[in-house]
Amino acid sequence: MGFIFDGALFGFVLARFQLLDFNKLCGSSIASSAAPGECYWFENFPRYRIGIMLHLGTILPAGLLAVFQFIPAIRHRFTLYHRIAGYTILLLVLLSYAGALMIADHTFGGDPSVQGFIGFLTIITATALVLAIINIKKLQIEQHRAWMLRAWVYFGSIISMRIISFLAAALGSRISQQYTPISCAEISYLLKNTTQVYHNFPACDPANAQFAMENYIAIKASMTAGLVGIVGALRSNFGMAGWLSIAIHMLGVEVYLRLTPREAQRLRNVSYQRQLEAGMASPGSAGLVRERFADADVWVVPSLSTRSKDGNLCVGF
Repeated sequence: MGFIFDGALFGFVLARFQLLDFNKLCGSSIASSAAPGECYWFENFPRYRIGIMLHLGTILPAGLLAVFQFIPAIRHRFTLYHRIAGYTILLLVLLSYAGALMIADHTFGGDPSVQGFIGFLTIITATALVLAIINIKKLQIEQHRAWMLRAWVYFGSIISMRIISFLAAALGSRISQQYTPISCAEISYLLKNTTQVYHNFPACDPANAQFAMENYIAIKASMTAGLVGIVGALRSNFGMAGWLSIAIHMLGVEVYLRLTPREAQRLRNVSYQRQLEAGMASPGSAGLVRERFADADVWVVPSLSTRSKDGNLCVGF
């Protein structure tokens, strides 16, 4: 799982780095730029331009650094780098939250399902990161590992979300007819031709309606209905894709953690030895372990058979 997840995150981050150039972010190529229609907000409203650039300029470097945090050779041999990179990532992620929340109300239409997904992802990743930091401060290494894995697998849902959203949009275009609201201003931005806009969407013609550019009209959400239809298809599925990807990733990381009990136990033994050397109370359980807060058996100190002749635990980290 580690190789697959790290590889996917590494590839995604590298592919998105080009979007730090605003001209490419809002370029003419749909395949290599922001989603169609999003740049109406980025180009015309400073708040959204600052928000998207702040978000991309922080979360992409954070993601790249995070990839190397999960490589054992780097983590074991370059401890100081691991710590410095960890705090750097934390700072970058906090700044990325600010950027994401600044643009949430117009991300893929900004309907409540999308805003809820963005808010929920922010909360669960921030919670996981805080718990990971608290545990490492208490030298509870196995819990630090578990919560860092959770945090970055949760972050990884943005990759799955895009795949699910595209597949749902393509499938929905074939088997059902959906309609989604889009503003006349965004339609005009997309088509770049007012005559075409007024002909295809009469409600956007100022001659037919007051404040026409502020009007929202229902457009057919279909990948085969032109550029405006593609926008509708992606927007109509984005919230669903986000929630589904979150659910998949939350389940997946818990399955992985339960399939690697030996690694968790090895790190628990390391935690015991380091907490004992640091003079902490309840060595082995000084951090946020479940027996301190839930109905769980108290962790038992490893038997003497796991110790070397000098009395130290036979473990490594």
